Amino acid sequence: MTRSIPATSALLTSLLVLGLAACGDDPASGDSTDTAGERADSGSLNLDENGAASGGDSDSDGGDSDAGETGETGDSGDSGSPDDTGGDDADPGEEPDLGPLALCIEHANAACPGSDDSGLVRHQGLVPWAPCRFELADQGSWTSRDLLLDQLGESIPELPVSELTFNHLGPAVGAEHSKLAKVEHLDRAFRWQDGDFADGRWMPQGLSGTYDAYDNGKVDGRELVAVSWYHNAKVSDLGLPSEVVRVSFADVTALGGGGDVPYRHVLLVEPFAENGEVNLRAPRLHAGGIAWVGRYLYVADTAKGLRVFDTARIFEVSTDKPGSIGLDAKTGDYHAYGYRYVLPEVSAYFLSGDSCWVRSSYVGVDRTSTPPSLVTGEFHDTDIAGKLIRWSLDGQRLATSDAETGTTLAREAFFAQESDVQGAVAIDGEWWLSSSAQSGADGALYRTSEGRESARYGWVVGPEDLMFAGQQRLLWSLNEFAGQRFVFAVDVDAYGAL
Repeated sequence: MTRSIPATSALLTSLLVLGLAACGDDPASGDSTDTAGERADSGSLNLDENGAASGGDSDSDGGDSDAGETGETGDSGDSGSPDDTGGDDADPGEEPDLGPLALCIEHANAACPGSDDSGLVRHQGLVPWAPCRFELADQGSWTSRDLLLDQLGESIPELPVSELTFNHLGPAVGAEHSKLAKVEHLDRAFRWQDGDFADGRWMPQGLSGTYDAYDNGKVDGRELVAVSWYHNAKVSDLGLPSEVVRVSFADVTALGGGGDVPYRHVLLVEPFAENGEVNLRAPRLHAGGIAWVGRYLYVADTAKGLRVFDTARIFEVSTDKPGSIGLDAKTGDYHAYGYRYVLPEVSAYFLSGDSCWVRSSYVGVDRTSTPPSLVTGEFHDTDIAGKLIRWSLDGQRLATSDAETGTTLAREAFFAQESDVQGAVAIDGEWWLSSSAQSGADGALYRTSEGRESARYGWVVGPEDLMFAGQQRLLWSLNEFAGQRFVFAVDVDAYGAL
């Protein structure tokens, strides 16, 4: 039996923390009223042998289906009415503001939200819901994976991201380019080298950078952006599995002055033990969003939550077998589909069995919140019930709500009341949403907050993820379609106050 709220031993403490903090993908298939545990138990997640989601549609195609009914909710205790909070000594003329805690009480036994947007109104701002109905669980592989990487480092060269050498060059472009003409307040942009610009076998999706990762926006003097690409096996002749992921690290230090952008592709891998040796395999992810926090790169896992990769531990492998990955037992060499460098997974945060299920279509960093936080969100293309979730950070990792279970309760949850959202960031309490709008047409940049009508600005065709570089007050984004792929930044302050 699955309870309707996260069944942690410290639930009441976690709810109190939430209250105190408040004071300082085929959506057409119906409502998703499942918890994450019920989806797993019912077999609605199609997982490959590595534990990654496979066989379903990608985010751009609608994502995983929202099917199923909630089971018995269980007894969550008598939470009482949201109005019955003051006690006998409370001032009847002044009710306390419980913030998200009031929503947790109100929706403690409600069905998990899915794609039903019948009570929502397009473009009318964010609608809050109960954050404590969403919970991520630390998979706890940090130490064991570090030991594997220590062993791997005895066999092949290891280096931090700051020491990567670059082998591609992306030319700087400006607003004169027709595909960027409708972007308002464009500050800087570059396009990929010709092969990557036009290659439909790889699809760029997520965006983050050293602006997210570090206070000064740099690593060893370099300003880097990172872009995730998934392998589109439907159109590819490379012979690689679907949704293998590479990340491009691009040096944009000189871009503000019109300089070109050197970059390098790095393959994401998962280390594992096999016959006393360390081996490597490629996790299969859509990687619709990434978030760089300190040394760690968080990658959206659509069906399950977040994967975590370590940018301080990149490994150099052999490039002579583009069709192979992992350890060649005969030669002792490691391969990664022809890529020279690999970025290893070190842990993950997956939805707990008691959490309401929610897609992690994209992820971003909010360094303007207290404490800093990650925001995840859902892509919904036929309704406006996609959700935005905020998770508090504690340094470079998620803040733990329950130390015994290693779980983290969400801090905020909203319905976006916009469709086709491909990326989101929060800046000083306002939310900026990148929407792909209509297929083949220009997307839209929305600016919104709770209960306030969304403002809409000119954007690009096929927009994806967002990143806010607070050091320069620039909002970064990118687009995905072959032949019109740019990474660009706009001046946030130029949009003015609403």
